[in-house]
Amino acid sequence: MDSRSHRLQWGGCIFLLLFFTVSCSMQALKKPEGEKEFFQETSRLEKLARVDPKASVRAQSHLQLAFLYMNYRNPQLNYTRALQEMESYLFLAPARAQTDDIQNWLAVLKEVGKLQTTLEKVQKVNKSLRDEVAVLKETIERLKSLDRQIEERRRLTK
Repeated sequence: MDSRSHRLQWGGCIFLLLFFTVSCSMQALKKPEGEKEFFQETSRLEKLARVDPKASVRAQSHLQLAFLYMNYRNPQLNYTRALQEMESYLFLAPARAQTDDIQNWLAVLKEVGKLQTTLEKVQKVNKSLRDEVAVLKETIERLKSLDRQIEERRRLTK
């Protein structure tokens, strides 16, 4: 009878553990929809990542933040911040949690960062070229005006 009560106690403990695990994962599965919800969820996760005493919770918060920052529905996508959060996750997470998928995401985010940097440089060059074209158009217009004035003077001198 004593072993049966121990089994019931262990069964109850396992049931409670499963219940809490499912309820926590259901909270994690909640997907924010609007800008306000993204901001609230981001704030909540950032606080967890800073103050929670458990390294595993902090690591998981960083991972969720990374995915939140690169979520296509997020009105303020931030791939640079997603990369930072992913790197923080890898720093805090145990080696067994650092899966190929996480490494793939990290590689993609690094590449996106490089592409963003390249895009910014190209946009600066493009703006510079547009400014130069505007100056050249002005110069052409002044030269056309000067040419007309010279032609007019030639006609008057004949």
